[in-house]
Amino acid sequence: MKMKIRKFTEEGHKKWVELYSEIFTSIDDKIVNRRATTEGIKKGFNNDLKKRVKYLQNDESLSIELDKSRQLDFSKNYSNSYLLAKDINLALKDYQYSNINYDNKLWDWLSLMFFENVFNSEKMRGYHNYRYICDFGWQVSMRHLIRGPWWAFNRYGENSKIFTYTKTYQQNDALETFVKVTHMREMVTIPEVLMKLYYDYENERAIPGIFKVQKKVKPGSFTRFKDKISHFMKVMNLWEMSANDIINILPKEFDQYKN
Repeated sequence: MKMKIRKFTEEGHKKWVELYSEIFTSIDDKIVNRRATTEGIKKGFNNDLKKRVKYLQNDESLSIELDKSRQLDFSKNYSNSYLLAKDINLALKDYQYSNINYDNKLWDWLSLMFFENVFNSEKMRGYHNYRYICDFGWQVSMRHLIRGPWWAFNRYGENSKIFTYTKTYQQNDALETFVKVTHMREMVTIPEVLMKLYYDYENERAIPGIFKVQKKVKPGSFTRFKDKISHFMKVMNLWEMSANDIINILPKEFDQYKN
């Protein structure tokens, strides 16, 4: 089904928030083990809720069309968040970033329309509201499964793969970890550095564990990279350096990741 992007009306957004809150509660009531949530998600997302999602998707009276939007294929299945974000970014190309970045009625409408992509009751583990209903609090703002990947692609282009290679229904821990480091987030060169150091092109994913919070920090890990960049910024003008220039000044502990 190809169509232009729309955004919720006030009434439509209210209905979506209420519906997903019911989905969350239904799932939460079925969770027995917080470390193994998949079975509870499957049971909680029952046939009645599935029908109500479909009904809301088909009710155009609860949304308005964005006249400058390009068409999107909402029946398409995406293999990862990067490809989904790329298509959404292209469809919204004629809109200024500042006019759509905090438009929760837009991002939440896209969550509804791409629900079959971002909500996989057979495989996913997380189901919290902020994945499908925008929360702009700094701790969770990038956890929205549509807006977070779009933000990364819009800002970093192809280098956003390091943050969006995961399945569309999965949270990408690297994105959240990265965006909270202000001095790196604003430098568009840094994701290129991360791609060169930590992206496994053969397997199309980040090197496992490289962004994980570690009790004992490993040499060459992202935690060490973050610390070194913070130090270098005090004595060098990294803003005018290329990705390769930055890689070349990293200490020997990073040699294991240099190509």
